[in-house]
This record gives sequence, C-alpha cells and structure tokens, in this order.
Amino acid sequence: MLSRYPALLMAAAFLLPRPMDATPRDRMLVSAAWLQAHLSDRDLVLLQVGERAEYDREHIAGARYLQLRAISDRPANGLSLEMLPIAQLDSALAALGVTAASKVVVYFGSDWVSPTTRAWLTLEYAGLGDRAVILNGGLPAWRAAGQPVTSELPSPPRATRLVTTPDPALVVDAEWVQARLTQPRFRLIDARDPQFYRGLDAGSGTRPGHLPGARSIPFTSVTDEAGRFLPDSALRRIFREAGVSQGDEVVAYCHIGQQATAVVFAARLLGYNARLYDGSFEDWTKHEALPVEGAVAATRGALISTDQLAARLAADSVTVVDLRSDLNAYLADHLPGAVYLHYENLRVSADGVPAGVLPQSAYAELWSRIGVRRDRPVVIYASGDAQNFNATFLAWLLAGFRQTEVYLLDGGYAKWAAEGKTLTRLYPEIATVKYDSDPYLLDLIEGEHVQQMLGQQGVALLDVRPADQYAGTAGAQLRRGHIPGAINHFWHDDLVTTGSTTVWKPVETLRANYLAQGITPDKYVVIYCNTGTEASHAYFALKFLLGYPNVQVYVPSFTQWSEQADWPVEVAGAAAAR
Repeated sequence: MLSRYPALLMAAAFLLPRPMDATPRDRMLVSAAWLQAHLSDRDLVLLQVGERAEYDREHIAGARYLQLRAISDRPANGLSLEMLPIAQLDSALAALGVTAASKVVVYFGSDWVSPTTRAWLTLEYAGLGDRAVILNGGLPAWRAAGQPVTSELPSPPRATRLVTTPDPALVVDAEWVQARLTQPRFRLIDARDPQFYRGLDAGSGTRPGHLPGARSIPFTSVTDEAGRFLPDSALRRIFREAGVSQGDEVVAYCHIGQQATAVVFAARLLGYNARLYDGSFEDWTKHEALPVEGAVAATRGALISTDQLAARLAADSVTVVDLRSDLNAYLADHLPGAVYLHYENLRVSADGVPAGVLPQSAYAELWSRIGVRRDRPVVIYASGDAQNFNATFLAWLLAGFRQTEVYLLDGGYAKWAAEGKTLTRLYPEIATVKYDSDPYLLDLIEGEHVQQMLGQQGVALLDVRPADQYAGTAGAQLRRGHIPGAINHFWHDDLVTTGSTTVWKPVETLRANYLAQGITPDKYVVIYCNTGTEASHAYFALKFLLGYPNVQVYVPSFTQWSEQADWPVEVAGAAAAR
C-alpha cells in the first residue's frame, strides 16, 4: 500500500525533523555527500551564489542562479543593502522555485562566502528556518568530492505563490543597537577586516573607527582557505577571545550588512543568539549623534616653504630627511640636521619583481635608525625637480604608519640653495629611538585588485608616466603601453619651473587640472607609474593638497603589470591586447 506513494515518502523523509540531539551544525550545514544523496528529492531547491558567467559555465545539476540583488533592497535612504519588504521577498523567492515545502540549499561558486551567508540569513528572515542550509565549502567542495557539474540550465520553476512568516528579530537597526550598548550581556561584533575596526580606514562609513564597545571578529576568520566553516572548537575559541559566552545577546555588523552574516552564521553554529545589524557601519555613521570610537588620526601632509622650514630648524622642532638620489651631492652639502636616505633603501624585489615594498617591520627599523619619531614632524626634500618623487614616496610610506605630520619642502634643495640659506657638510647626531611598527596600513593596491576593477564605475585609473610611455612608443618594461581605461596625467605637470627652481603649482590650479580630466573626489582613484615612486607624487597632490578621500598607489606598477602576459595592455589608437 505504502509503495504506491514513493514520491510522497521521499518528501516526507526529507522533511522529517533531525534527531533531538542534532547540533546547530547538523541543521545548518550539509556536506557534498549529503547533497548527492538528496539531489533527486522533489522539494529540493538549489541556489548558486556568485558571478553569472561562473554559473553559466558550471553548476550543480538543477541549481538556479541567485543574484543577491534579487532578494535585497536598496532603499531610498541611501543605504547599499537592506532586506526586501516581506511581500516582495516572497515574490522573489517564489520566482526561484521556493515553496512552503522546499528545502533550500545555498552554495557559492567560488569563495563568495559572505554573499552565501547573506542569502541564507535572508531565507531565515523569510521564515524558512531549518529548511535553509548551506553546502559547506560550496561548489569547490562538491567538485573535490568527485561530483559532476553541468552547464545545462534547469527548466523554469512552476509558478507558485509563497506566503512566509518572517522572523524580524533576526535583523536589528541603529536604535535597537544604541539602546543595548551598555547592557552587560550584550556583545557587539565588528566583522570587517582589522584595518577598518582599528580606525585606519573609514571604509563605507563617513567616520573611521568602530561602534562603542565592539569587539573584532573578521568575517574571514570563521572559515578556512577553502571557504569551509571552521570546526566548532575553533569557532568557540574565536568567540571566547572576543568576550562572547553562552547566553550573551550577539549582534554583528560590517560595512553594509553582508560580511557580518558570515559571523552571524558562525555564531549560530555554536548556538548563540545572534542577529544582524543590517544597515551596519554605513548606517551608523550617517547619524552624526551616534558615537564612533577607536579612530586613528590620519597623517597631516602638506608643503612647507623654505622660510617656514628655516624657522622650524631654528626651533629644532623637526626631523629632516634628504632623499636626493646622489650620495655625493649630500656629502658636498645638505640642509642643517638632514639625515641621508636613498630611495632604493625603501624598495625590494618580491618574487623576482623589482621595486616592491619592504615588510612593515623593516620600515619601522629603518625609521628608528634615521631618528624618525612619531611625536616629531618630518620634513622631506629631494633635489626639487626631476627627482621630487623620491621625497613623496617616503611621505606615502610614513602616511601608512600614520606619522602625525609629514611635510614636503616646496622647491627642494635647489630652492633652498638658490635663496642662499644655510647649508652644511656636517652629519647630524641621531638620537636612539624605537619606532613602533603599529599602526600601519599603506594606501596600496595590488595588481590583481587593479585587474578586477577595470571598467568599474566610480574608479579612476591614473597613469602618471610621460605621454610617450603611456602611448606605448617608449619604456623599458617588458611590454609597452598602458593599463586599459587609464587616464594619462604626467606627474611633473603638477610642478612649475621659474628660473632655476621648480615648485608645486597653486592648489586651485592642481584642482582644476585634475577635475578637467575627470579625476573627481567622489571616485576611487588608483595611481600607477613604472614602479610606484612617481605615482606617490600624484598621491601627495590628491590626498594631501586636494583632500581626495580614496587614493591608492599600485606598487610595483607597470613593471609588474607588463610581465603578466594575461593582463591586458593598450597602446595609443589600438584596442586592448594581451
């Protein structure tokens, strides 16, 4: 009799409650072996998160593509990511084939852990509860288990009407968080990368730092390199070190409400009562009255005139560094008290590619040796003409250590000498100092990230080499040309020469010139040259003189890019070539 209903039996078995002693991990994560055994179940809904092209290339048979925007809202209040109103969410889920009886398995195509946990939490919010799970390790785990993939698209789902019972307690807002900041069992977790938590970078917020009392658990720390969630013992140690105990009320936040869902998921694996602050730091910092703590002050960078420096030297209130590329010139004479440093001491080969940055500890040791102190302003000078970028490269590095004040001598050595100001051949007396290597975060971007940003809106890629190198008619690198989409702005065009001295152009002239090329303050500006030194010159202009908030330097710039045969290069009048 029962054998007449095999499909009904299968569905019933699929939805049977887990054993009473099942752990949260048993209810929230499934393995490739489990999925393979249930792949033919009638009420199974498979959703792949990631790039559409990746899904079209390969996915688990029967899986549908889930675009996170389809189940998310971008509200009129300017926030980047919020939960959809429940009626719209029901419609979006129904369009994916989700019914009241569905068991939904969400997985990533490759390393999209936090978008996958965001999708899971959205399903939880919609009331699916234990019927929403994640395939631990995603598609890579499925393939590693020897299971097949396909590019064949599943048939469209049947038209259904889904009416869920939402669980709004999963998601909280700023008012809810503020009301609990001082409660003893309330634990606020910042899931952003450490540099954001520590206030070195404002990220998506308008102010750097973190919410009052928040502890740091970076979202990347709860999974291994393969994107699998760590064992419960390892997760428990992470949360314990962040001050979380059983019975605590846990709320996680990040930039916009995505990365934090990985921490919420990990907390729930351990049985914690965990919620998401959906607006996260982006929302919190929009409210000026809400406090932020832990910010590290950014470096104050500026030009200093020869007269201003003369007054500072008389008061013995600055450390002066000579960055001219010719040691013999320093030996002939230099500014009083100036310590010599060659710019090649600031760079090193990495994986065979020249002109990379040194380790953080090496820079701190170098600053100690030349007498740089965090509580004392630093003035840097070079020759003042074609080597001005030597000085700006050091300024860029010191800004990474959040050195309080860094000044660039406008006109450099040449202007100082032309004005007949005091020069000496005596070496300075360097007091022994210990320069702390922390805090440290360079405004540095790697080539792989530049490649990922090509063509993105809101990004300005700036090539500061001479026009002939940009055009591809000159240059010593392995390939000639420029990175596709880059705007050419020769670094030396920010200077003006009068007689024997070269100084910076007025700030308003600099501003007008950059704006005329579409380099606007609202954009994420990436600067490159041949190695990174010349790029630091434009960085100094944009970051310190013009106050642009988001400026990054690509080191080792075109020297690395040109060697990567699969990274595109353009030449003037030609399309991008590989």
